[in-house]
Formats: sequence, structure tokens, C-alpha cells
Amino acid sequence: MFPINLLTTPWLPVRFNDGSLGKLAPANLADENVVDIAATRADLQGAAWQFLLGLLQCSIAPKNSARWDDIWVEGLTEETLREALTPLEHAFQFGAESPSFMQDFEPLTGEKVSIASLLPETPGAQTTKFNKDHFIKRGVTERFCPHCAALALFSLQLNAPSGGKGYRTGLRGGGPMTTLIELQEYHGTRQTPLWRKLWLNVMPQDAAELPLPDLYDASIFPWLAVTRTSEPPANRVTTPELVNKLQAYWGMPRRIRLDFATTQSGFCDMCGADSDELLSAMTVKNYGVNYEGWRHPLTPYRLPIKESDGFFSVKPQPGGLIWRDWLGLSQDNQTDTNKEYPALVVKVFNARSLKDIKAGLWGFGADFDNMKIRCWYEHHFPILMTENLIPHLRKAMQTATRLLSLLRNALKDAWFADAKGARGDFSFIDIDFWNLTQGRFLTLIHDLENGQEPGDRLNKWQRELWLFTRRYFDDRVFTNPYEDNDLKRSMMARKKYFTTSAEKQSAKTVRDKKQEAAE
Repeated sequence: MFPINLLTTPWLPVRFNDGSLGKLAPANLADENVVDIAATRADLQGAAWQFLLGLLQCSIAPKNSARWDDIWVEGLTEETLREALTPLEHAFQFGAESPSFMQDFEPLTGEKVSIASLLPETPGAQTTKFNKDHFIKRGVTERFCPHCAALALFSLQLNAPSGGKGYRTGLRGGGPMTTLIELQEYHGTRQTPLWRKLWLNVMPQDAAELPLPDLYDASIFPWLAVTRTSEPPANRVTTPELVNKLQAYWGMPRRIRLDFATTQSGFCDMCGADSDELLSAMTVKNYGVNYEGWRHPLTPYRLPIKESDGFFSVKPQPGGLIWRDWLGLSQDNQTDTNKEYPALVVKVFNARSLKDIKAGLWGFGADFDNMKIRCWYEHHFPILMTENLIPHLRKAMQTATRLLSLLRNALKDAWFADAKGARGDFSFIDIDFWNLTQGRFLTLIHDLENGQEPGDRLNKWQRELWLFTRRYFDDRVFTNPYEDNDLKRSMMARKKYFTTSAEKQSAKTVRDKKQEAAE
């Protein structure tokens, strides 16, 4: 089989409109019968989407919105796509000979490890040495078919977390959040071709400031030349100014060479397919490309208001995405601590006015604690089509944030004799609060978009959330996880925080603080 070309070989798992599954060559993406990626894992699903988006953005991205509209209306033809992809074919060979997709150009003399290390949950050397692989066992995924190996390799390079001394994180930092525009309906139909779903996330060259190149070389695809390594003491960095900005889609922080000489026959541990060329080992080496100063088109960013060291990419946190985050993922926003900027792909979409579609925001990514993956999160949010509602929704979030603070303080006062000195992780209160109020927030958006008077609706929102917060306190106050329940202390906390006067006083305090800050 090797080498295979990842543009012309059917290798990406997909679902067809009749429900059947099969493999797709990216050159055949214009096939209207293909409706979705069908990867065996959520992280590989996200990787496959980003692989195809990178291809389209680098090969066929239209010069301006008018040309983007032409393809959206008239359709994407097989001939047009194949013609656009042909100049890229040399960069997508996958096999033992260099250049090989997403791998070091030169042979590596580093550490030889199992191919399972491409997966973030694989137990590390220390974990297996001390027999601590209690939940995710060693030796479960040891042999990959070529198709799964290529996708897992790409996924690691996209999301690379901290990997030990000199093992660089991805271009967006380790475990970034990805946000894409999700086509939910087109002309009233949910069963839409995959290419059309992808096209919503392809940006015109002028709007994205990502012109197509004259030459497809290592400035875009770093595996086409000797790696820009980053050994100390120089710790050489790679910025957008030193290469082509399109490399954002093809960042390669890890130095890896798969072992194509040692293959086996059997069934792939990832997809179950029968293969005569199962891969099981690879060589890795530290001090790969050290990316600095990048803003990835598919990732939202934040800029701290105080003591800023520049932009940082949004990453999933314990509890996942919550509706508190939603505004900053879909519009420019500012909180008490950060200025929030949605992904470039979202900003470009917001500038369009497409008819006969229903679209949403699809956010996904892994929550990492250094090298350890804690959870994969995936969320679907509405996209706000009416921009003048943003100030009202910001007020709604401020109300929720203030009431959550009251709730957290009330429970601490009820649970601890020394509430100020209480130490512990109270994030479960926050996570619970945001998740349980999301339905109410989505209803608020719906009501405002359908013309309800904002002042009246926000007053109703405040009452609803106030009652919810008090009920939550009543339901949880006697489930003290830290000390014995104290009825007197609990009732005093309720009286202090959950009376009308307390609510008014708290609101006054907030206003006074803001006034002081403004002065």
C-alpha cells in the first residue's frame, strides 16, 4: 500500500446520505452523497474536519465574498476541486520516503515508542512502571491501520499538550478549543452535503488575509523541508512573519517518524479494519517547531486587561463550555478580566447575511492538565443573528455572575464556622449553576430575538434567576460535604443572602464598586 497519497486515496471515514459508511478521498469531496465525517473517536472527528478545512482554505479559498457566494449558490464541482488540489499532492505522501505527511524530513535517532503514544490518553512510562494504569490500560491500542495512523498523527500535531522536556505544544498551545460554524439546515433540509457544511468555514482570501500562495512549499507544509528545530540555548521560535500564515492549519510541533518498515497483519485497534500493513512503532525526538505569536483562524482568543503578556487561546476547562463563555465565542466581548475575541472563522461568518440557512456554533476540545487528558468536551450553541441584543445579553450574564457569587458565599457561610478561612475546590457550585441555568438563557435569547421588550424580559430574567439561586441554596445547604450540618448557621446564611433587602444591597454594592473604578 505504501506510500499512499492522502488527497487521492479513499481513507477518511464518512457517512453517506443513505446512512451507509465508507471511505472518502479528499479529491472526491464534491460528492453530494457524502454528508458527514464518521470517525471512531470524537477527537479524530474534529481532526478530520480540520484536515479538510485546511485543504480547502489552502487550495480553493475564493478571493472575495462574491466568489464565495458563487460556489455556495452554484455548488462545488468535482473538476474545480481536483484542479485546485493537484498542486498540493506532492505534500500529502504518507510512507517511508521523505517527505511524509506530518513527519520529520530527516531520519530521527531519538526514542523509539509505541504508536499508541499518538493518543493523548495512553499511559506514560511512569504510569506503567508503577502499575498506575487503573482506568485506561496499557496495550489496548497498539496497532493502527495506515488510515487511522495518519489521522491520529494529525490530531496530535493539532492539539499537542505538554510532552516533557523539549516536547513542544501545538501552534495554539496544548489542547486548544476549536469553534466551527455548524450548518444545521439548508433550505429547510437537515441532510446537507459535507462540502457545504465545510464551505461555511472556508473564508475569502481578502477577509481572512490569507492569500493563496504561488508555491506550496515548507513555508506552509513544514514536513517538506528540514525541521526548524528549537534546541537551547537559542530556543528558536517560528512566528507568522517567518513562514506563510497558512501554516496555522498545518502546525507540526512534534518530531515524529513512523516505522513503516515494521508492519503486521491483523485488525486495527482503532477502527477494527483488517489490514496487512498495521503500524505499531515510531521514533520521537524533542525540540521540534516552537510556535510563538500565532492567532489560529479556528480558535477564540482572550487578552487580559491587566498585566497582559499578549493573546492566549481559549482552552476547555473542567465542566466544559458553559453559556457564560458563549458570548465571547461568538462576538467581541469584555469581562472584568479579559477582552474576548471569537475565532476568525466566526467573525467572517457574522459579517455575511446568508438566507435560507440555520446555523450554530460547534465548539470542541480536550481539557488537559499538563500532559494528562482529563476530558473531551463538545458543545453546540446558537449563533446570535441580531447584533443589537448583545448589550442586553451582557446584562443578563452580569446578573447571573452576581447571583452565583451570592450563592457561593451563602453556601460557604452555611457550611463553615470560619467561612473566610475555608479552603477547598468549590468549582462544582459554579459548574452546576451554569449548567442548570443554560436552558433559561437559551429561552431568553429566543424571546429577545422574537421581539420581547428587553427591559421587561431582563426584569423577568432577574426574578427567575433569583428564585432559582435561593431554591438551589435550600436544596444543597444540608448536603454539607465538609463539616457537620449546623441548622442555625444555615438559617443565618439564608437570611443574610436571600432576602429582598440583601439582593438590593448586593446590587448597590456592585454599582458602587463600578462607580469607584470608573472614577
